[in-house]
Amino acid sequence: MPRRAVVTGAGGMLGRHVVARLTQDPGWAVTAFIRPETPAEARGWLNARGVQLIEAPLTDAHAMAAQTPDDTDVYLHLAADTSTDPRDRARQWQTNVAGTAAVAEAVLLTRVRRLVHVSSASVYGFDRRRVDEHCPKVGADHPVGYVASKAAAEEAVQDAIARGVDAVILNPGHMLGAWDRHNWAGLIRLAARGRLPAIPPGGGSFAGAAAVADAVIAAADRAMIGENYLLGGPEASFQELIRRAGDIMGRRLTDRVAPPRLLMAVAQTLGLVSRLTGLRPAITPDAARITCHMVAIDSDRAKRDLGYAPPPLDSILRETIDWLIQAGEIDAPSSSTGPVR
Repeated sequence: MPRRAVVTGAGGMLGRHVVARLTQDPGWAVTAFIRPETPAEARGWLNARGVQLIEAPLTDAHAMAAQTPDDTDVYLHLAADTSTDPRDRARQWQTNVAGTAAVAEAVLLTRVRRLVHVSSASVYGFDRRRVDEHCPKVGADHPVGYVASKAAAEEAVQDAIARGVDAVILNPGHMLGAWDRHNWAGLIRLAARGRLPAIPPGGGSFAGAAAVADAVIAAADRAMIGENYLLGGPEASFQELIRRAGDIMGRRLTDRVAPPRLLMAVAQTLGLVSRLTGLRPAITPDAARITCHMVAIDSDRAKRDLGYAPPPLDSILRETIDWLIQAGEIDAPSSSTGPVR
């Protein structure tokens, strides 16, 4: 009999990579908890891969527990709200914090063997040049709403561990890969469309979503209870990221970098305009705070315990760009200026 994984966030970028891996392995069966508002496209994608879909509110532990299949071996909690818009903070807190607490409670109620919770490397803050799992974390009072919510979510997982839940926490860096509609691939999309006036001055460790998915699945068996696992990758500034993306596409993209103070000033101004008009800002103060920093990630623990193998940056970028072209998010290179491989 195959083992069953219950996945939250299955329709997102990381979720699709995890589901793709699991459904290619006859040793796994997959159930996905989805929301009523889950788009038809995501439902169709999951259905096409034989995933059992169950509608349940992410914040209702008892509803999730009641619908958890009896043969469930592991919960893979990937659902997250990554918005940096302050208007979304209440919704974000519900998804990231209340949702995580409810998932952990459902695991406790059903006595599922293990919970793998995907957090973020940002919970280690932005003040160090390099982080590993021994570095102190920020708290739920962090000024960046997303970071605060992920820190509070980790506290909920640790509370569940104290109550008997076997849980582990993974902390990816800047993820890139196919199916990225909302995160770092947005920089590439804007640059390719000629709509990126300047590049943020920071950077970081870039993690391929497929490699992170492999680590998530490995953590179901190989991670140590209660431990964090940082999942980084090749280090690059955002300027280098855009330059190499341009090389791959055979295009010259912008190389202008915004000074940190200017970026923050623009973000503050756009935030004010947003409050007056109701329109979404192109960049928020929270996004500016994140993208003005560059923090490297030590992934030695994940490499040792989970077999984590971060791919080269160009490999991650090619996968991301190929998907953006396939999805119609950016134009394919012309034959005369084909991609540089």
